[in-house]
Amino acid sequence: MSATSRRAPKLLAFSSGDPAGVGPRAVLAALRAGALPRGFSPVLVGAREVWRRAGWRAADGPIRDPGVFGSVPRAGCPTVDGGRLSAASFEESVRLAARGLVAGIVTAPIAKDFWSAAGYPWKDHTERLAALAGGDAEMVLGVPSKNLWCALATRHLPLKEAARTVGRREVASAARALGAALRRLGIARPRLALCALNPHAGEGGLIGGEELANLAPAAASLRRQGLRLDGPLPADSAWRLHVDGVYDGVVCLYHDQALIPLKVLGGLSGVNWTVGLPFVRVSPAHGTGWEASRTGLIDPSATFEAARLAARLLG
Repeated sequence: MSATSRRAPKLLAFSSGDPAGVGPRAVLAALRAGALPRGFSPVLVGAREVWRRAGWRAADGPIRDPGVFGSVPRAGCPTVDGGRLSAASFEESVRLAARGLVAGIVTAPIAKDFWSAAGYPWKDHTERLAALAGGDAEMVLGVPSKNLWCALATRHLPLKEAARTVGRREVASAARALGAALRRLGIARPRLALCALNPHAGEGGLIGGEELANLAPAAASLRRQGLRLDGPLPADSAWRLHVDGVYDGVVCLYHDQALIPLKVLGGLSGVNWTVGLPFVRVSPAHGTGWEASRTGLIDPSATFEAARLAARLLG
């Protein structure tokens, strides 16, 4: 037997997500469809009963139960106990990764309101991971199979607050994260497009002044630092040019500027990759899917893509 064949497989932790959502069943479906290439093995993290109800079989991989108790909710019917089990699954996954017991984590979708109701102090995955990384973690979204990539300068904020919040620092952080992510994927000098905030990139100040006051100076500063960043461009043009291959990624200013085109173009295959951590973390870029969970019509495409990307990043 060769040294290569004797090498222990790299372990990836899969958190259960909210047990009332599609997460646990999507994980099992993706694994059974061959999401993990040779050399990788899964660890299913979460309450054993959650995985059992999702249809777990021993061949799917071992379960790591965090030992937090609560009633497992019915499919599509979220509860506070479900939020508690979900948060415990994520925390245990993070502990395993931080201790080097797994090489990375793939997180299933959670319900932020039920995390909050359960008393979990973090709003979402990215906020918790950013705190772990000293505030440097950034969210990069994409559909790897279609070479679609973007980063968000603001995340889960009301639109009026996002417009007020986004500035040079936020743009720089998102652009640098996206550039670093694309370099890690093998693009030596990524070409990026910065989306404008206003229609038509503000029309020279006629439809808003944010482009002239903040966005253009931010882009110019980043170019002087060596980043290949054009813009601000009208968001519809930036996305079209990205799809045409002119740009390798798009820097978006608020949630829907990224997620609407990404989901229209990539369907349910989008992923969320947290850049800046000491370990790999990838997640499907969709939510809990209560209705899909109730009906059982679950599409595991995003979980499949997330697991594939995690394995690719770990080599």
